Amino acid sequence: MKYIFYVLFVCTSSLCSSQQKTIDSLHLVLEQQNTADIPRLKTLSDLAFHYHLIDPEKGLEMSDKAIALAKKLDNKERLAVAYKNKAQNYHSLSKDSLAMLMYDEAIAIQSELESWNDLGRTTFNKGLIYSGQSKFEEANACNLKAYEIFEREKDSFLMGVVLNSIGINQMYRSLYPESLTTYLEAAKIFEALNNTQNNRYAAIMSNIGILYSKLKNYDLSLKYYENSLDINKKIGNLFGQANTLNSIGTLYDNLEQYDKALEHYQKSLEIMTQIKNLNGIASAHSNIGITYISLKKYTNALTELNKAKRLFEELNNTHSLSIVYESIGSALIENPNRTKAQVLDAKSNFESALNYVEHSESLDRKANALAYLAIVNSELNDYKTAYFNQKEAEKLKDSFLSIEKKEEIAKLEAKYKYEKETATLTAKHDKEQAVNEAEIEKQKFIKNTSIVGGSGVILASIIGFAMYKRKQEANAKAKEATFNQKVSETELKALRAQMNPHFIFNSLNSINDYIAKNDTQSASDYLIKFSKLMRETLEKSSENEILLEDDIQILKTYMDIENKRAKHNFKYSFYIDKAIDPENTLVPPMILQPFVENSIIHGFSDNKTNGHLKIGFHKKSEMLTCTVEDNGIGRKKSSEIQGKKNKQSLGVSITKTRLEIINKKKNAQGHLKIFDKTDGTLVEISLPLTLAY
Repeated sequence: MKYIFYVLFVCTSSLCSSQQKTIDSLHLVLEQQNTADIPRLKTLSDLAFHYHLIDPEKGLEMSDKAIALAKKLDNKERLAVAYKNKAQNYHSLSKDSLAMLMYDEAIAIQSELESWNDLGRTTFNKGLIYSGQSKFEEANACNLKAYEIFEREKDSFLMGVVLNSIGINQMYRSLYPESLTTYLEAAKIFEALNNTQNNRYAAIMSNIGILYSKLKNYDLSLKYYENSLDINKKIGNLFGQANTLNSIGTLYDNLEQYDKALEHYQKSLEIMTQIKNLNGIASAHSNIGITYISLKKYTNALTELNKAKRLFEELNNTHSLSIVYESIGSALIENPNRTKAQVLDAKSNFESALNYVEHSESLDRKANALAYLAIVNSELNDYKTAYFNQKEAEKLKDSFLSIEKKEEIAKLEAKYKYEKETATLTAKHDKEQAVNEAEIEKQKFIKNTSIVGGSGVILASIIGFAMYKRKQEANAKAKEATFNQKVSETELKALRAQMNPHFIFNSLNSINDYIAKNDTQSASDYLIKFSKLMRETLEKSSENEILLEDDIQILKTYMDIENKRAKHNFKYSFYIDKAIDPENTLVPPMILQPFVENSIIHGFSDNKTNGHLKIGFHKKSEMLTCTVEDNGIGRKKSSEIQGKKNKQSLGVSITKTRLEIINKKKNAQGHLKIFDKTDGTLVEISLPLTLAY
């Protein structure tokens, strides 16, 4: 469940390597501009833009001056630029809500002026803020608006840039096939423009590498990384080099080549420090810390991760903070010498990680946090919470990493390669086809004469083998279909039987009776228990297995209702073997309910006041034996009263079928046995003992 940091390439236009030098030159120009005119307004806007990378507070000051002057000159175009620059400075100060307001001001003006290209850029920048907040759907809503504008303006270059950003957000949402499609579309745009030696195309290559690394296709991932690194070296893009080195380090980390991983992370850290990129520095520290966890150097890991946490908090990078908290928790829980206090500290960190991603759309982040919480809660002996944590984590994982998605991604990659190499492949095919046709004509006579001689024997053998194979496959499919149908039918029957219509009708009559007698308290108590039972039954009946503790609670609620309706004419008790932990043992839902119902309705049908139901759970070898014992009138007398001597209980029939299915699925020898006692009945159900942990 280890999660490594990727610094995804968006490539905004704000990156600059010589900001201070430019700012000094602009101040000299500003000193010479004493008139409140357009040139001075432009200089103020340029200063506001360049300050956002090194001194955003000063950038806000320049932005406010530009806004005031633009309003004075009634220059709406420049006013929109000033608002946009102010938004970027607010973003640099992690004041994203204020940045959004400024972007909205700029967007309103640009829409009024129909300044489409500027509108597309501003909308795109707004999407970047949403992405940083892990609001990936909102981010792509902005990106799609920007893309439509650039498409209408026929600006292919910016279309490619936006598609890359869309792909990033899709990947964070675990929409891997969609993400790959988008990345490849972006790549095709730059290839069509014959413009692949730039940081934008390099970014796309690296992001595709990240996607394949997530899918554990490391050979293909490394191929894309090396392509990206080669381009960034050729164009002298230090930022791109550092990011790609970081991603290659991640790849080696996943391959458990930790020395190589650390080597690449350290190189990335050196470059990020050189260009003073705080996000890159934080990511490098995080990855170094995560690698130290793999090397079991937990103290070193915590040192690096806490450095990263401080930087990400400064940057208000919530998505990255969720990973850091998860990694700190991992360093604590994986330490074999951990104390109870460290386990609790780990739990706190995993809860913080989950809190950061709770309202985001990053399914893999949620799954990881929940899986770790399951481990911690299990160690703290809170098996019930651990079970639900793990169950939810598995559901999330199934939704974003299914076999179907991997197959779809493979098809997309093949399609991309096919389209890229169509011309070459077609020419090669035509040439080979001509040679093959000549060879076919040459061999035709020889083949025909040989085939005529031996075709009878061969054909008979092939037909016989095909018929045998088809029969075998048909038999196997028929058995599987019969079994699946049996499963479905049993589940449906069990669901219908779990709430006996007579029980519901009688319960409603009892409630009505209390109301008629003006006994509102009893009516309220009865209704609360009845609604609780209905809710619990509906929630649990769709599950294959539930915790024994939950199943016992449902039985208690059911018996309380029946007891109240029957004017308290029976008692019940539970016995649980000490070797069984009800918070860590799984059972089929409501498998005992039909027999409890039989005891109440038939066993105690003579309205005896000392009725007693004993429900027990015992461990025998690797089996769980469940018993329902009553001191009622017994099956024989009950049949005489009911007049149904030859009719088998529906509940018994369904339970037998459920046990058959469980035995087949788990290769077990579960059984149902019913014993007639001198006074009452004993039901014994044997199930394979299954633990949640």
